[in-house]
Amino acid sequence: MAREPLTDLLKFLKPFDKEVQEIALKLREFVLDIFPKTNELIYDNYNALAIGYSLSDKQKEMFCHIAVYSKYVNIGFDHGVDLDDPKQILKGTGNRIRHITVTDFKTFQKSYVKNLLKQAHKLTFDTLDKKIQIIIEQSIVKSISANKKRPS
Repeated sequence: MAREPLTDLLKFLKPFDKEVQEIALKLREFVLDIFPKTNELIYDNYNALAIGYSLSDKQKEMFCHIAVYSKYVNIGFDHGVDLDDPKQILKGTGNRIRHITVTDFKTFQKSYVKNLLKQAHKLTFDTLDKKIQIIIEQSIVKSISANKKRPS
């Protein structure tokens, strides 16, 4: 059974267009189906609503995230530069993070992205000191920005 979204998460998604909300929730379900015991860290930020998936309650131990913007949703990989991406679908120019922009879940490359997620999870797990996930299956609102540049 899929984890129900927190009431706060649904409230944070409400100002976005219905299509954007649906993509965000489908991506959330996609990640949680693969990693049901992962923790969900929710940031209602200035530029985007961000939902991170972490092996703890810490942002630094996130292996992927969903960033919800006005017109689209990104699924991002916190160690994206280190992932094997033969199709070169990951975008970004930063030192660490890479993402895929999702505007239509029907065309989303599920099996390919599932492989990227598994790589990202393993990379993050391998960086843990104790190689154990202590906090399990928690959804936590980490921050709420008072001002928003995006729908609010």
